[in-house]
Amino acid sequence: MNRITIAVLLLSAATGCGTSRSATGSAREGNGTVTGIITLADEVGPKTGDFCAGLDVRVTPTGAPQEVLGDRMVRVSRGRCSYQVANLPAGSEPLAFSVKPPPAWQCANGATPTVTPEPRELTLRDYQTETRDFRVSCTAPSAGTSTATP
Repeated sequence: MNRITIAVLLLSAATGCGTSRSATGSAREGNGTVTGIITLADEVGPKTGDFCAGLDVRVTPTGAPQEVLGDRMVRVSRGRCSYQVANLPAGSEPLAFSVKPPPAWQCANGATPTVTPEPRELTLRDYQTETRDFRVSCTAPSAGTSTATP
């Protein structure tokens, strides 16, 4: 009886080691993480309910922008948006990182919400967590459209 139990345990362990990838089976999974917060300026709204819904935070290979990597999570935290992208490939592969505000975010002055600083490429080492924080603000409309007279 003990021999059968040991054989079953060894077989189970060997099978489990061969199927350690996620359900997507992506060959580009890893152990790197990008995390941070996105703060909204006072003039950007709305800031009620789940205002972070629709915020697009993504990491892609630089050569394949359509292939979104990692497990993404975005949520409201202390009046701002908190995000985490986990299970990213680590090593020498450069990754493109982007943040796009949702269409629901509007500026009181009619301008388009802009993200600063501009997201840039990243390369993660094994088990590295990179922190990147952003601010969404509004730029004033172009002065070329002014109708003021001297």
